Amino acid sequence: MTKLFKMARRNVWRNRRRTLITMGAVLFSVLIITLTRSLQYGTYDAIESYAARLFTGDVQVQRAGYQEEQTLAYALKEDEQDWHAMLAAEPWVEAYTRRLTGFALISSDSSSAGAMVVGVDTTEHRVSSFIHKFASGTNLAPDDDHRILLGQTLASNLSASVGDTVVALTQGYRNEMGADLYVVKGILDSGNADVDRGMVVMSLSDAQALFLMLGRFTQLVLRSDDFRRDGHYAAALLGRLNDDRYAVLGWDTLMPELRQMIVLDNASGAIFLAFMLILIGFEIFNATMMSVMDRVREFGIMQAMGMKPYQLALLVWMELTIKIVLALALSMAVCGGLLAYLSGHPIPMSESMIDMYKEFGFSIDALVFSGRAQVFLEPLISVALIAALATVYPVVRVWHFAPMAALLEA
Repeated sequence: MTKLFKMARRNVWRNRRRTLITMGAVLFSVLIITLTRSLQYGTYDAIESYAARLFTGDVQVQRAGYQEEQTLAYALKEDEQDWHAMLAAEPWVEAYTRRLTGFALISSDSSSAGAMVVGVDTTEHRVSSFIHKFASGTNLAPDDDHRILLGQTLASNLSASVGDTVVALTQGYRNEMGADLYVVKGILDSGNADVDRGMVVMSLSDAQALFLMLGRFTQLVLRSDDFRRDGHYAAALLGRLNDDRYAVLGWDTLMPELRQMIVLDNASGAIFLAFMLILIGFEIFNATMMSVMDRVREFGIMQAMGMKPYQLALLVWMELTIKIVLALALSMAVCGGLLAYLSGHPIPMSESMIDMYKEFGFSIDALVFSGRAQVFLEPLISVALIAALATVYPVVRVWHFAPMAALLEA
């Protein structure tokens, strides 16, 4: 066995052309799949991070049943828990804020429209980013009273601009009618169609007064140190509460449509890569088969000199395995260096691609590459398996060579 291995190693280096062809096929396949999956997973991370931290937050604490009905009857009380102490005990919680969310009819001098009213605390900017970019006007100040922000599409539909006064008419917590006048302080340009089309933002105290819900809020929104672990964090916090009156939900539960979209896209990408792997398998098979067929006379002579068929097959298998292992090692080095650079240097996108993502509600301006372990493992394992399968027939073919037939075939 040791002699066969040394002979196989010498043959690999002696047959440099065949070695380069096989290694090139493996390297090219691993590189293409790695970059494709890295870009795919990086895009998912960018979309998920943007969507979770635009408005929803990483984790939300709600009254059980609120997510299904989203009515004010499922409000939380500020004094029913020591919320600050509870969240301060969780090391993964980076920030939190309270929100009061309801619905109202917003009217201006020229028209009316239904909108979602969001009452925000002064810590909202630490958790989300939807109050970040303005088409005009400025953000709410802590001491603002009866000042609101309108999504730019909603403002356009109402023909309202900064400084105008609008009326908010709604049904309060106990079915009382709530109405009040508000001055438009800013027009939001969040980049998300849902936010810009139907959202009104006011201070939490103004929202509590409008909905007659003093001392109450509907959501406790948390920002974590890793939005991908939202399910784990939600389960841990629910265990700490240990009360069936509450529901703790991660962003993927709060946005099931986004999760389904990513799952479907990932499935279509996996199907595409499966076809790519089939093509790559044929390329590797062709390279390995040619490396065998070019040496038919050599194999015939070796058999005529006394080498047994199984020894010859084992020799060829060792040669092919050495080539594949070297190719995979080189692929890891090349892909690792390339992704180490790309993961830290996103590629800016063109205006047309940015607009395309905006149509789907995502404000993303660069191609992001992921450096997670899955990006390396998927192509290495899949290509290694394909390469191993591609060596089966050449090895079997060599095993069944007869000395005279091999010499005559050459």
